[in-house]
Amino acid sequence: MSHPQGLRTRNLSLLAISLLSFGVVSCGAGGGSAAEAGKGSLECRDGKILIGVAKAESGFASFFDVAGERGLEVAVDEINAKGGIKGCQISMISGDTKSDPAIAAEVARSLIEKGAQILVVADDFDTGVAAARVGQKTGLLTLSLAASSTVFGKAVGDLFFSGGITTTELGLAQGKYALDKRWTKTFQILDPGLAYFTEQDAAYRKIYEAGGGTVTAVERVDSLGGQSDFSSTISKIKAAKPDVVQALAVFPAVGTFVKQLRAAGVETPVVGNITLQTRELPKLVGPGQSNAIHYAAQVYFDGAGIDSAIDPAIAKFAEAYEKKFGQFPEQANAPGAYQTFMAVNEALQRKEVTDAKSAANAIRAQKGLKVPGGTLDSWKDGYAIWNPTIVGLNEGKFKRLIDYDATALRSEGA
Repeated sequence: MSHPQGLRTRNLSLLAISLLSFGVVSCGAGGGSAAEAGKGSLECRDGKILIGVAKAESGFASFFDVAGERGLEVAVDEINAKGGIKGCQISMISGDTKSDPAIAAEVARSLIEKGAQILVVADDFDTGVAAARVGQKTGLLTLSLAASSTVFGKAVGDLFFSGGITTTELGLAQGKYALDKRWTKTFQILDPGLAYFTEQDAAYRKIYEAGGGTVTAVERVDSLGGQSDFSSTISKIKAAKPDVVQALAVFPAVGTFVKQLRAAGVETPVVGNITLQTRELPKLVGPGQSNAIHYAAQVYFDGAGIDSAIDPAIAKFAEAYEKKFGQFPEQANAPGAYQTFMAVNEALQRKEVTDAKSAANAIRAQKGLKVPGGTLDSWKDGYAIWNPTIVGLNEGKFKRLIDYDATALRSEGA
C-alpha cells in the first residue's frame, strides 16, 4: 500500500531532482565490480538469488518502509518454503537509506556491489527515485513494492515497477461507493499540502459528479502540521448537514477528527482511504464511537484473526507477520508489499524469465492476476492497477464491504 506520496517536504523533492541532474545516480562509480559481470541476470548464484533492499530503517519514512520490508520478508519466507524461484532460494541484504535520497543512491550502489540481482527501493517516489535510477542504469529489475505514484515508472525506466494501489483507484472507489450508498452531498476535509490527497480529490470528483453527486463544501486542514482541533470544521458540518464526510488527511490527525466528530454527536458517515486503515483508529476514536467509517484500500487485512470472512491467505500472512516480528502488521504497506512481491514471483517463476529484461516483460504482461487478498488488474507505465476494496468499521469491528473492478471504475470515471 502505499503511503501518502506527499509525505515529504518540497525540499526533498528538489533534492531528488538535483541528485538526478548532477549525476549522483550515475552507476559509473565503482565500474568493473563483480556485479557488472552478467548484470541483470537472475541466475542462481551459490544456491541463491539475492535481493538488495535500499529502504529507510530510520528517519520519517521508516514507519512505512520498515512495514513494507517486513511484508517482503514474509513473502520471501513463503516462496522459499515452496522451493524458491525455480528451485533457487531467495536471500536478502539491506542498507538504511535514513529517509535521504542521496544516501539511498549510495546504499543502492553498495548493495549492487555486493551482488544484488533485484533491487527494492523505498515505498515512496521522492525518497526512492534516486536509488531506483541506480538500479535501472545498472540493468537490474528494480521494485518499489508499495509506492502509489503513477509517475515513478516514467521517471525511472523500463526495468522498474511500483506496486501500491494508486490515488486514481482510491479516489474512484470512494466516489463510486458514495454514489452506491446514495450519498449525493459530500462535505470534504482536505489536506491540500499532499498530492496524495489532492489527486484522490480529483478522481473522486470525476466519478462522483458525473453520477449526480456534489461536493458542497471543502474545509482545508493541516494534518501534517499536527492540527488537533477540528471544532470549527465540525460546526460547519453540523450546519451543512451533508450525506457523507470525505476525510482526506493523515493519521493520527484524521483519527482525531473522527473522534471529535462523533463526540460532538455527528453520526454522518465518513469515507476515506488507507490513512484510516489501522487498528489504532478504533483505539483512538473509541470502539463505541467507531461507527459508519468506510475507506478504500488495496487489501483488507485489518480483520485478520477477528473477522472469519477475511481471505484465509491474508489471515495466514498476518499470523506469520506477527510471529516473525512480534506485532500485527502496523500499516498497509506490509500486506501491500507482500501482495506485490507475490505477483512479481508469479512472473519470476516463468521458464522464459532469466534476466531483468525478460522479467520486466513478464510482469508487464500480467492481467487479472489473483494474489492473496486481492486481484492485480494490470500494469501501466510501470505502476500497478489493483482492484480496490471498501472496508467498513462499525462499533470497532472491521468488515470487507465491497470490491470494485479497476477497469470498470476507470471507464466510469473517464
